[in-house]
Amino acid sequence: GNGGSVVRYAFFRTPIYPVYDNKGEYLDYYQNAAQFYGDGYNPPGFAKKYDWNRIGNRAFGNVYINWQIIDALAFKSDYGVDINALNEKRFNENWGYQGRINNPNSLSESSIYSNIQTWKNTLTFDKEFNGMHHLNVLFGTELIQSTTNGHSASAQSFPDQIENLRYLRNGTTNERVDSYQENWALFSLFGRAAYSFKSKYFAEFVVRRDGSSRFGSNNPYGVFPAASVGWRLDNEAFLADSKIISHLKLRLSAGQLGNQEIGNYSFASLITSGVYYPYGSNIGSGYYLQKHGNENLRWETQTQYDAGIDLGMFKSRLFIYLDYYNKITDDMLVQTPLPPSSGSAESAFFNAGKVQNSGVELEVTFKHHVKKLKYSIGLVFSHYSNEVLDLYGGNPIPAGRIDNGFYATLTEVGHPIGSFYLYEMEGIFQDVQEIEDHAFQGNNILPGDVMFKDVSGPDGVPDMIIDSHDRDHVGSPFPDFTYGLTGTLNYLNWDFSFFFEGITGNEIYWQAAHDIEGFYRAFNVTTRVYDDRWTGPGTSNTQPRVSWSGATNNKKPSTRFLFDGSYLRLKNVNLGYTFSDKVRGKIKATSFKIYVSAQNLFTFTKYPGLDPEMQTSDNAKAEGDLAVGIDWGTYPSSRVFSIGLNIGF
Repeated sequence: GNGGSVVRYAFFRTPIYPVYDNKGEYLDYYQNAAQFYGDGYNPPGFAKKYDWNRIGNRAFGNVYINWQIIDALAFKSDYGVDINALNEKRFNENWGYQGRINNPNSLSESSIYSNIQTWKNTLTFDKEFNGMHHLNVLFGTELIQSTTNGHSASAQSFPDQIENLRYLRNGTTNERVDSYQENWALFSLFGRAAYSFKSKYFAEFVVRRDGSSRFGSNNPYGVFPAASVGWRLDNEAFLADSKIISHLKLRLSAGQLGNQEIGNYSFASLITSGVYYPYGSNIGSGYYLQKHGNENLRWETQTQYDAGIDLGMFKSRLFIYLDYYNKITDDMLVQTPLPPSSGSAESAFFNAGKVQNSGVELEVTFKHHVKKLKYSIGLVFSHYSNEVLDLYGGNPIPAGRIDNGFYATLTEVGHPIGSFYLYEMEGIFQDVQEIEDHAFQGNNILPGDVMFKDVSGPDGVPDMIIDSHDRDHVGSPFPDFTYGLTGTLNYLNWDFSFFFEGITGNEIYWQAAHDIEGFYRAFNVTTRVYDDRWTGPGTSNTQPRVSWSGATNNKKPSTRFLFDGSYLRLKNVNLGYTFSDKVRGKIKATSFKIYVSAQNLFTFTKYPGLDPEMQTSDNAKAEGDLAVGIDWGTYPSSRVFSIGLNIGF
């Protein structure tokens, strides 16, 4: 997980310490704790001593048959297959002071083979009547069947760690093998009827019935209808001669979609092996409950209403798309937390709530050319809001683990999903009088410690005591606005393009700072701690005193570690040159182009972490939208420079 990654240890370890010791081995601070004071593994050693190789192969393709039964009636059958094979080998080498890290060493190997087959059949009727009416009717079936087989083996205590001897048979202890098979299937019936009159008025109705094996036998099926209407005003007589409006269409739609993304067998309680215990002079194998099931699971349903307008002006050189949507997600599939007394089994999925998402999307493009110069520019803008309307049992769902027993988000009715739920930092205590006048935070609070806001108490009003009642919803990991800017320029044989991407209004909880600025272990610290730390009355109101004793108070999950995640990034820029017909003819090529490009060239942001466009950490993937926006120190986006050559023959 990202709790122990090379990036995080690069944060944690103080940079003044050497990478190697006098023998050329990776330095481990345990060798001389007085000299090499600190905590966290040596980052280069951590990267080198974990040998992890993955080889993946994929083959996919499809065959189909088209049969034109009569002039207006056609049948199509399409069969596709997608085969994936993944082989993985990981050796954790024993290293560090007196071999304390990865003791004993270990090797694990695994292979996963998956086969996804898709068979789709459609019968389509398409006919125009009297030059005014157009009708398209489609009926179809679709079957998706997936089989995954996995095999793994592991062993420990390899006498020799050289690469040529890293084979399972050379391990001397804890030799284990495992295998599994997963099957999943989806069967669908669907139909669509689309009608238009004089290319002015449009109506469409769609319905599909999906049956998924992921919901077991109680509720495997869901029915999801949708309908839309449209009106092309530019085809009306009153706009036929317009010199300004070249395209104008109004759109309305309503429909439902289903969601079944909960993994396989979530309806069943899963029993697994892999527990070993001494039984006399032998080692016995046991079984335990791995995950709770729920046989009453059903499809999550998303009901969405849309209204939009398409507007083309000045011979469609200027085009505007504007949409408003309102989406209600009902019977939301989530895992609700279990009390510690329930054991270690993973909690079951439930149809646990209702969430509303609404927003506006705008796209504007302008295209023009002046003699041999062609150019275009496009702007995409969207506004988004989110609110939880209902939860299973009315109980809020804590998520987003940031430390053992500490969580940063709370999904609760009336707030955005995965909303940050933290103590609010008001500043730094400057003197004893401020501590005495403020709400009680504990017995060991001193000047220089973080001051938290007295938000509430057991009765819902401030009570001059800082405790769990004072945590509050302080921000959302989802942006209020997203936007993008694209541009293209073509002149003679040259072409140039760029793409900017930006978001604003979202928050990020910098968990890596929670650890390295929390002073609860001997980690490195950020420069802002050194530059802005409190050293006496009036010296700082943003960073607390440097203190081990103040860690319990100062590292609480609070807005101290919550930051604005807004950014603007140049995602891509490309410059190319296409060679002329004369040059292509000399090498008998149908196309010949050279280009240079750059990705993630620069970013404007106030976020102090590595990358505001962070990836979801391994610690949060299982929690989905309940734990977005927590930065454990994941690898940042790479800045990539490329040069390429495209030749076609």
